[in-house]
Amino acid sequence: MGRVWGLIVRPAVLMLAVCIPVAGCSTACPAIGWVNSVTVELAGDLSRVDSVQLCADGACSELRPEPGTAAPRIVVTTPLDASAPFTPEAQPTMAPFYASRVDADTWRFTVVNMSSPDHVTAKALSATGEVLAVKEADLDWNRVGGSAQCGGPGEASPVELTVPNG
Repeated sequence: MGRVWGLIVRPAVLMLAVCIPVAGCSTACPAIGWVNSVTVELAGDLSRVDSVQLCADGACSELRPEPGTAAPRIVVTTPLDASAPFTPEAQPTMAPFYASRVDADTWRFTVVNMSSPDHVTAKALSATGEVLAVKEADLDWNRVGGSAQCGGPGEASPVELTVPNG
């Protein structure tokens, strides 16, 4: 029996002692992939506002393509300061956000690639592209789904953008 204990039973007991606690603590995460979002709430004179844009890290949002269209997901990044010189970073890249209008004073931006930028610039634009209002904001993210172990979708606190009377 001593030889059986040493060759078979002892390794089996050690394996159970290691495997049971580890298995009890493991978490099976579903397939990874979620969308984070930011809301921009407009106030003031909205009569000239045609669209709202959200920018981070030198790249800005684009409108979400209509279902079934082949609109490219490429935008040209521009420095937030129009007087800044051209740099290699200002080349076409993926839009960091997709914009959709919720109602007259609310725009929702979905963030591409599960990122959660710390700082954004929101812009209200006229139909001709004139910037009617601009606001820089630090974002405070909160997870609204998933779990602490696996992560999940997040929402940032809303950015409030006031458009002055035109």
